[in-house]
Amino acid sequence: MDRNVPLKIFEQPLNERIRACLRLDNLFARIDHHLQNPSRNDTLCTVLLLLEAADVLSRIDIKRELIKELERQQGRLMGVPDSPGVDRDKLNALLDQQNGLIKALHGYANQPGAHLKNHELLNAVRQRASIPGALCEFDTPGLHYWLGLPEAERRADIDTWLAPFADIRAANELVINLIRNSVDTMSVVAEDGFLQQSIESAAPYQMLRVMLDEDTDAYPEISAGKHRFTVRFMTLDRDNGHPRQIHENIEFRLALCRL
Repeated sequence: MDRNVPLKIFEQPLNERIRACLRLDNLFARIDHHLQNPSRNDTLCTVLLLLEAADVLSRIDIKRELIKELERQQGRLMGVPDSPGVDRDKLNALLDQQNGLIKALHGYANQPGAHLKNHELLNAVRQRASIPGALCEFDTPGLHYWLGLPEAERRADIDTWLAPFADIRAANELVINLIRNSVDTMSVVAEDGFLQQSIESAAPYQMLRVMLDEDTDAYPEISAGKHRFTVRFMTLDRDNGHPRQIHENIEFRLALCRL
């Protein structure tokens, strides 16, 4: 596999903490995408994604989970300063960043996202969005009035709603990026479109990453337990959406992320 070819990346979390972190990472990335376009539809997508992120945060104590993960990662990093090839300055800067985020998260007085629950317009959007097609002008006239405001005014409101998520997002990105970059990838082959591999149950594996050449006409279905994981490569019947296993050798890059 040519490392210079663009890759499609598929990630599989190996615990509930990282599952929540990846969901938040995805939501904030999509928010960033829509913020680049000032159209009314993109602004509406931004609001809906913001509410979705708040809902994710309401279902798990992400502040506590991020603090625990930052402290766990920090404990492991403190054990490597004397290892060959370690840049002490970069390591110290990373440890300082972790300390700052842990302190900031401890300073949260309320549940992340709680500030949105007191906003009447956003509450109305959340309630109507659960009903198919219920964000028409006659359903939510206040929303459509707001969407018609000048882009600068809408963006100022969104920035205000996003600001309280800043530390949560920064901590989440640091946790995820450290895990993603914790190991080098290895080239493997799924014979007949299937790979099964044992893993050490006591090792701190957090995530599997499967990387395919952009032109590979397949996607992985990944399942993992304490002792092993499997990767089964599939394709889709685009007429009916039915998945079909591929029965040919698939070369890909794999990362068993642990930190």
